[in-house]
Amino acid sequence: MSALNHKLWRTIIKTKGQFIAVVAVVAMGIAVYIGMTTAYHNLNASKEKFYRDRNFADYYFHVVKAPQQVTKQIETIPGVAGVTGRIQKDVALINEFNQRATARLTSYTLPMEYEINSLQLLTGRFFAAEGVAAQPGEQTRTGDIEVLVDPQYAEGNRLEYGDIVSIVAEGRVVPLTVVGTATGPEFIYLMKDAGTLLPDPTTFGVIMLSRERAEEILNLKGQINQVLITLAPGADAKRVTDQVEEVLEPYGNLAGYPRKQQLSNAMLEAELDGLRASSRYMPAIFLGIAAAIQFVIISRMVRAQRLQIGIMKALGYRSRQVILHYTGYAVLVALCGAILGTLLGLVLSSFMSRAYALYFNLPASIGAVNTQAIIYGFILSIGISSLAGLTACRSVVKINPAESMRPEPPKGGAKTLIEGWSWLWRRLDTAWKMSIRSAARNRGRFGITLVGIVFAVGMLVVSLFTLDAVDYMINKHFYQNQRYDYLVRFTAPVKESELLNIERIEGVQKAEPLLEVPVRINYNGKSEDDAITGLNPDTSLKKLADPRERPLEVPREGLLISQRTANKLGAGVGDMVEVETLLGIGPSRLSTIKIVGISNQLVGGGCFVSLQQANVLLQERQLVSGVMLKVDSALSAGLEAELEEMTAVSSILSLQKELDNFNKNLEASIYSISILVLFALLLGFAIVYNSSVISFAERQRELASLRVLGFSIQEVSGILLKENLLQSVLGVVLGLPFGYLMVKGYIGALSTDLYSLPVIIYPVTYVYAALGSFFFIIVAHLFAVRGIKQLQLVEVLKNKD
Repeated sequence: MSALNHKLWRTIIKTKGQFIAVVAVVAMGIAVYIGMTTAYHNLNASKEKFYRDRNFADYYFHVVKAPQQVTKQIETIPGVAGVTGRIQKDVALINEFNQRATARLTSYTLPMEYEINSLQLLTGRFFAAEGVAAQPGEQTRTGDIEVLVDPQYAEGNRLEYGDIVSIVAEGRVVPLTVVGTATGPEFIYLMKDAGTLLPDPTTFGVIMLSRERAEEILNLKGQINQVLITLAPGADAKRVTDQVEEVLEPYGNLAGYPRKQQLSNAMLEAELDGLRASSRYMPAIFLGIAAAIQFVIISRMVRAQRLQIGIMKALGYRSRQVILHYTGYAVLVALCGAILGTLLGLVLSSFMSRAYALYFNLPASIGAVNTQAIIYGFILSIGISSLAGLTACRSVVKINPAESMRPEPPKGGAKTLIEGWSWLWRRLDTAWKMSIRSAARNRGRFGITLVGIVFAVGMLVVSLFTLDAVDYMINKHFYQNQRYDYLVRFTAPVKESELLNIERIEGVQKAEPLLEVPVRINYNGKSEDDAITGLNPDTSLKKLADPRERPLEVPREGLLISQRTANKLGAGVGDMVEVETLLGIGPSRLSTIKIVGISNQLVGGGCFVSLQQANVLLQERQLVSGVMLKVDSALSAGLEAELEEMTAVSSILSLQKELDNFNKNLEASIYSISILVLFALLLGFAIVYNSSVISFAERQRELASLRVLGFSIQEVSGILLKENLLQSVLGVVLGLPFGYLMVKGYIGALSTDLYSLPVIIYPVTYVYAALGSFFFIIVAHLFAVRGIKQLQLVEVLKNKD
């Protein structure tokens, strides 16, 4: 070791507390960067590979019914690279407990190597097109319909090879034989629709079978109801899709949408966008504050060692060598922080990868190590720390050996702002006056510490906010907006009079009908697919609200348009829009209707009209597609059993079961919130600890003098505590509203057309954030003032000038 390296090592040993605290901040920043960047890279790479291998569709078209041969016509359109026609329909599914669920029946043509949205087999074998053994030696009864199911549904319902599942299709119960599990690019994140809060594999699953068997079950011989296309590179997507829609128009073109609007892909992309945003701003906070702390530490070190720097220069060391010596302190902080942060980041990325594997049906591995992220992490750490060190050491160049032998001139003693307020200054005791003057003499350090505390408090607010938002969503969605206990949907619209069969079931206290109609809303040359729900104006089991959370009534005439659709169309209250029905039963109908209000749904979209007007849109009378039920909880089990026996019922949604599933899925988020809270507390601790240690080091003579004058250790410690409280209280006061702004920015980056967390922060959260802040302030102070007990009064008070 050279002499300078020996000196650097001794400095690190002497300031080991500060060194470790800054290393911890750097390590947290690098850990968050590597963990989130690796998780994003792995999830995105796995998604892209899976999409490419399975030939994920670029565009979807839903029709009422079209001949299979229509795909040949679409293939001839310039720009179309591939076409697949298939059958997909949601049907009622009955499990072994005779409970009704929903299955998305999806057909495939074998072999499917060149098919769009082809399947990847996970367990078992592929289904057979006919009721015969698919492989020699395997026994399959004649007439059996073999199917594959998605892995999450199989796990949630404990299905194994050879088990039977039953569906209700075309008014009859059809048994299906499970021969394995598989997944496809459109089934990565399984949700029934955009109005579903979270996946529930016990009540919704995907059943995959041959096209021949789907035609047989659904009475669609030689027909399809869905067309998937892939586009050639460089193709004009709008021109191609317009031509495809023109071809499909005679067959009742119900909907057409690009890949980005496909529900599974949209949810996955939303998660990726959130990861990418978090991997950028969170590490920036930690590394920026770490750089600021290092700047303060090294600046103070240079001032304290002014005499030593002068001696080094007198002995022949150049300014560049001395600057590199002090910058080496920051570089060592960066290296230690990067190494520790990399190890923590790998653990964090592994934890996140397991979580994503749990929620997404991605068969490819998403737990690989991202070497690029590790390299960038080291570059970031060393680069930022080196910049902070070099900036802090600039004053070394100005130090003259001869002048450095004299003590540095004292700082000016101008009055502080508070001293001008004589009525307040006279009421302060000596300790408070000393603390205020000390803060005024070190405005730079005070400002940096203040900014650091503001960010730490803001991070605490962001961490705890999720609990408030979720609690608000639960209360709003499950207890205020949805007042029913069960939502029953039928396989096809029925006359309202037929609801008497359900209303007579024992336990039903109230029944309110609804009519859900998929539509395309056109306005000023723009169009948007949505759903209109018809409700009675006096409905009490469904509550609506506007964007300001004010209650809305279902109008007798006119449309309550969803905020999402209104924003996309650029439409507002008072505008006339054209509504095209896309029910799939009978011809589509065109109507012009006036927007009388805008509704705001926390999850999904949805427009609302009166039940009578919904029937007018279809040119029908007294049709309903479902019913909301308020029931006696003591009789709910018997009621469910009777509903399960009705073959005309497609799904039975229990609000309590949906709430239970929601709470179950949220258990994992507690771990994420705990990690964020821990990081925020460590950040605040490191900031306050370093500020306290530096203040103690600079005021040793002053504090030793007070000890000689008879001040107790507690009284001397109190002086430093008051200085900490000055910056900390101000930091907390500014940090709480800053946390609200951080939450708004974070939610703005994560919001999608499918869902948006409300920016709701309860007052108790601010209280918890403030208490957490004072906790790390007190703990950091107690660690920092331990040196008061070890003060060597005689040594410190020696005149070294």
